[in-house]
Amino acid sequence: MNRNLVRAKDLDGKWVVGELHTMCSMPHIHLNPLQKTAINPDTISWFTGWRDKKDQPIFEGDIVKLVCPDDTVRLFLVEWRKQVRTLKPLPGFEDDGTPVEITGWCFKWGPHRLLPSYIGHVPDYKRMEVIGNKWDNPVLLTDEAEAEQEGQRELIGNTCCLSNKPGVQVFMYDLKDQRGEWLARCFLTSDGVYMSYSEYGNFFHYFAAPGKDGIRKFMLGITPDYFGYKLCEVEWNTAPTKVAAAAKRHAKYVLPVLQEAIRKQLEEDLT
Repeated sequence: MNRNLVRAKDLDGKWVVGELHTMCSMPHIHLNPLQKTAINPDTISWFTGWRDKKDQPIFEGDIVKLVCPDDTVRLFLVEWRKQVRTLKPLPGFEDDGTPVEITGWCFKWGPHRLLPSYIGHVPDYKRMEVIGNKWDNPVLLTDEAEAEQEGQRELIGNTCCLSNKPGVQVFMYDLKDQRGEWLARCFLTSDGVYMSYSEYGNFFHYFAAPGKDGIRKFMLGITPDYFGYKLCEVEWNTAPTKVAAAAKRHAKYVLPVLQEAIRKQLEEDLT
């Protein structure tokens, strides 16, 4: 889709997409070379060049939903803004603390404006879903909207019982490497689901391991080779050979740390 396209409401209140023309008494959008329609200028929103996880185009003023690894929900308003940030210098350059000015698309969350970032080589917007816009769905910008999207859950120590899955427990592990830096966030469920987000990629698999202790004890007994062979990529847009290589790295570096965290957790359960 052309980045120069805009979306706006016509005079009947219907959304239209096309090429914007403003050098006239009434702004209008060309739907095609032979058809144009007058628009409400207060609803003009530019195409960002991004598409969400369902391949829907993301426009200025859209409200997007992001489900975080811990199942919390964040709703963002897509904006074009100028921001002043202090960035980390490149290797070999001295950090003089001088801020830089950045103008571009961002995600507004409360008083904060966040620049697009990548986790596991996947951009934020590919994890998001357009669920409305500020003109048609202003209620999504209220403080209560995120809680309504998130649903209810009961926290139990390091686990949580999802209300839409009675009796199923979720074990979450935030893992760090030997240097103390973030390595991965992993989830295990008592009905056998494994999911992990890491710099090596985002993967999942379903193991037939019944019972809340079954999946944890099962994970302690598997090898990196077996584990890497089983993993599937969360994002289905990478060549199979690259996925297989990333899965092996994920298994090699993440699995041993996860197993140690599980082992400590099981020991604590006995005390």
